[in-house]
Order: sequence, then structure tokens, then C-alpha cells
Amino acid sequence: MKQIKLFTIITFLFGASMYAQENNNNLRLESGTIEDQFNYIIDKSNRYQDYKVVKRVWIERLKRVVDDSLNVVKKELIETKNTLSEKEKEIASLSSTLKSTNQDVTNLNNQKDSMSFFGTLISKPLYNTILWSIIGILLAALIIYILRFSKSNSITNESNSKLEELQEEYDGHRQRSLEREQQLRRKLQDEINKQKKD
Repeated sequence: MKQIKLFTIITFLFGASMYAQENNNNLRLESGTIEDQFNYIIDKSNRYQDYKVVKRVWIERLKRVVDDSLNVVKKELIETKNTLSEKEKEIASLSSTLKSTNQDVTNLNNQKDSMSFFGTLISKPLYNTILWSIIGILLAALIIYILRFSKSNSITNESNSKLEELQEEYDGHRQRSLEREQQLRRKLQDEINKQKKD
């Protein structure tokens, strides 16, 4: 009877130990990295010649864990691809916007560095050169005009002065001629009167 009790106790302890070990094995197979789970299975599996004998339950659990991990990785990969696709579209859109903005900046710089001259854009230095050339030509023309006007004015004043002198001389000559004519007429009249008296 003692032997049966002892055997029952040993069986019970052995069963409890096996149950605890099985629970511990389940916990080891359910948690940890996949690499840890593979290592656990390899370490705990039995040997038969050069082969390892693995419990089917462990393989099935490991398969589920690997499938779940692969599904998670696949899902993350799909999400990453979608995110990457969205980012590529956003980058393409931003590149297009950047190109447009760069073109606008180039146009604005060209307009800033240029002036509109008769409807065409020319650079500011060329515009300044043309403007100052025109001003110089106009200034030179004005100086030439002033010099010619002054020369013409002096000639005109001299001519007017000579004309006035000539006019005075003419008036004086005319006056003298009138006086001579009057004298001659008087003399003639006197002669005629003398002749009538005689």
C-alpha cells in the first residue's frame, strides 16, 4: 500500500512537472523572437541518429507564429509601399511646383535686371547706356543749336544793325535827294518866273 501511495505521489509529481514543463514550453513557443523559438525547438527536440524529432504541436505553433509574423510584415510592406507611392506623388508634385517656382524666380530676376524699352526687355546696363547716349546726343544737339542760334542771332543782329545804318543812310540820302530836288524845282520855278517876267 505504501508502494501504491508512493507510486501515485511520484506519478502525480511527474505529471505536474510535465504539465508545468509543457506550460513553460508553450510560453516559450508563444513569446520571444522567431529565432528564439527556433532555437528552443532545436534544443528541446529529441535526437534520432543524425535527425531531430520535433513535436508536431511545436511545429504547428511555430508555423502559426511565422505566418502571423509574415502577415504582419506583408501588411507593413503594403502600407510602406502605399506610403512610398504617396510620397513619390508628393515629391513629383513638389518637384513640379519647385520647377515652376524656379521659372517664376528666373523670370522675376530677368524682369528685375531688365527694363522695357519699346516693348522689349533689355538689360539695365544696356538701357542705361542707350538712355545716356540719347541724353548725350540731345545735349550735344542742344549745344550745337544754341551755338548756331547764337551765331545766327549775332549775324541777324549785325545784319539788323547794318540794315538800320543802311536805312538811316538811305533816309539821309533820300532826304538830301528831296532837298536837292526841291532846290532844283525852286531854281526852275525861279527861272520860269524870271522868264515870265522878262
